[in-house]
Order: sequence, then C-alpha cells, then structure tokens
Amino acid sequence: MASGDIRRAIHSDRFPKPVASYSQGFQKGNTLFITGQLPVDPETNLKVGDGDITIESQQVMRNMQAVLEEAGFAFKDVVSATVYLTDINKLDTFDVVWQEYFPDPQAYPSRAVVEVAALVLGIQLEISAIAIKD
Repeated sequence: MASGDIRRAIHSDRFPKPVASYSQGFQKGNTLFITGQLPVDPETNLKVGDGDITIESQQVMRNMQAVLEEAGFAFKDVVSATVYLTDINKLDTFDVVWQEYFPDPQAYPSRAVVEVAALVLGIQLEISAIAIKD
C-alpha cells in the first residue's frame, strides 16, 4: 500500500474523550479531517466556559491544536473549517480568538459559520476542519 493510501485514526490523551463513537481526527495521506472540537478540558473531560464564548473558543482551538500536532500538522495546514454557533451574534467575539491562531489574513482557511439551535453538552461552539500538508 502506498503511503498516500494509509488511513489512520488520530487518538491521544491530549484531547477530551469522545462523547460518542468517532475519532478525534482521521488522516489519509497528507489530509487530516478534524472531528468537531468541543470546549471540553481534556484533563477533566468537562465543558469549560460557563457561557463565556471567549473561554469556549480558546478551549476549542487548543483541542484542535492537539489533534493537528498529534498528526504532525499545524494551523498553517488548515484549509477549511466549519464553525457551529448557537448564537450567530457571538461571531465577532469568537473571531478575535480565531485570529490568534490564524493571524495572517492572506492565509485564512476557507470557513463556513452556521447558527444551530443546540449543540451537545449545552455548549455554544463546535469547529470541524480539514488540513492538508504540502
């Protein structure tokens, strides 16, 4: 099997335990599919933020970073993301945190932002992403 054909599920103690049956990420060749990341602390496996979208956003981005690093990727490799918010009016606040991880406007990944009625665990934010290594 050629190296580009290898499929591997990404698992690590550096991110929260899944709340259902899925992998935190899945790599095939030079592409990484990152499961929707939640604002859950990997040490306690409890949600964080208590309604504070900034704290939730920071935790989600740290969890995404853990998946990226476990697979040998970085934020610069993220090419697409889907952001789920329970209140679209919090997009500007979330975007401040997003820009800490993606500071170069010329290198922003493509992104869709969707307002949803509810998310698991009563959280306000979830992000899934795709990363490709050159």
